[in-house]
Amino acid sequence: MSMQSDESGSYSNFLTDGCLCCREGAKMVLFVTGVCHRDCFFCPLSDERKDKDVIFANERAVFSDADVLEEARSMDAKGTGITGGEPLLEFEKVIHYIRLLKSTFGKSHHIHLYTSTAPSSDDLKELSAAGLDEIRFHPPIEIWDKLPDSAYAKSLKAA
Repeated sequence: MSMQSDESGSYSNFLTDGCLCCREGAKMVLFVTGVCHRDCFFCPLSDERKDKDVIFANERAVFSDADVLEEARSMDAKGTGITGGEPLLEFEKVIHYIRLLKSTFGKSHHIHLYTSTAPSSDDLKELSAAGLDEIRFHPPIEIWDKLPDSAYAKSLKAA
């Protein structure tokens, strides 16, 4: 797929709210776990994080909710990108942080999540009810040629 820029030479009209916020440098990265059930060739995790149940807000180790909120405040975050390992392996933790961030910073605090799973309709509804604004699916390479017939297609449609 090729993308055409608008008259100003910008791709802004094609980017999601989450992407625009990231482009501004206004999103905190909330790494909720290094644990993952996949072994993707492109995984950028360091030895400090890979396969470890650790939490980071940007590059700051997190030991409490206050750590997350302090990091978001220190950078005047307009939003948060939730990532990992595989964040949805820690589903309740993800729900907790979405609610914490939304209740502290309001509905305008944009939250997106990266996942390599195909969440169920019920899980997607719970994520949405908690305040998740955007979800980004990263299906494993071995199913790319079978994507239309996979659980990911159902999950994408439900999302």
